[in-house]
Amino acid sequence: MSTALGRTEGRAAALCQYTGHLGAVHSPATLAVVEGALGFAENRDDVNDVREFEDLWSASALWGHLPSEHVTLPDLGEANTAVLELLQYLLERLAPEELREVAIGMSVEQHVVGLALELVEETAHGGPEFRAGSMAGFEEEMLLNDDRVGDAVDVLVWDAPGDWPSLQRGALVLALVWEIAALVGYAAELAAAPGRPAELLWQAAGTGHLCASVRVPVPGPGVLVWASIDRKEFEGRPLFSQAVHLGAWGWSLDWQTTDGTPVLYTGGRGPSRMAARWRAERAVQDLLADPYRAKSPVSNDWLLPPP
Repeated sequence: MSTALGRTEGRAAALCQYTGHLGAVHSPATLAVVEGALGFAENRDDVNDVREFEDLWSASALWGHLPSEHVTLPDLGEANTAVLELLQYLLERLAPEELREVAIGMSVEQHVVGLALELVEETAHGGPEFRAGSMAGFEEEMLLNDDRVGDAVDVLVWDAPGDWPSLQRGALVLALVWEIAALVGYAAELAAAPGRPAELLWQAAGTGHLCASVRVPVPGPGVLVWASIDRKEFEGRPLFSQAVHLGAWGWSLDWQTTDGTPVLYTGGRGPSRMAARWRAERAVQDLLADPYRAKSPVSNDWLLPPP
């Protein structure tokens, strides 16, 4: 059975694997929440284009912020807001052990939960609280606050889930809303694609690097374009030791000028090697469709001067 966001059977596990959340593949609680969000998103009557949910990539991180007179938050849109609300509801109603299982499956990071905890606390207090009267005092207050938040987050690790304080539990729920909403964004990106891009012949130079070359089909000798995928440094730390996190993967397309100078055409990141490879192959497909429009965003150099 096919639906707007992919086949129903096994799609939550496939999406978790695609995004590098391997611990979620064998977590019934995690898969149930992911599938619930996917099913809810695709069954909304007010969504005409599945690409609306691609905004969940960045929009999810805005969820949980209080309105501020100093910062104008972008409008999330009704559809995205509804998905975020649904995720909040699904996660809040989980039993303590199930919530912990989802946190392990999603490899939730300690610093992300810390950010969420500060937002949950601000909501409880009606806004941020600062007492310092000078810049030096403010910096000292921030350092002390970082230590306090770190200790508060550690409660989730050392205490039994049934004993978690409401603020810490709320922070974990908020962090997971961010993480799982992003998965819906990835699903939308895949579903919106016109088809699977043609596979490149990738060569592995070690476990952390892949490269492939493709000759742009133009009159004359053509141009040789290189596609590369590299593993990026991961500085975060999973909150629970059982979690598995593969870090991030960067991808890029580039070529060389006649004097050998490398020129970056385009690039980005993916949460897994599989996702980075898919995005690189999509970029190559777009490039081959119209190579005369390709320019470097860094140097503004043309790949091929327009005829």
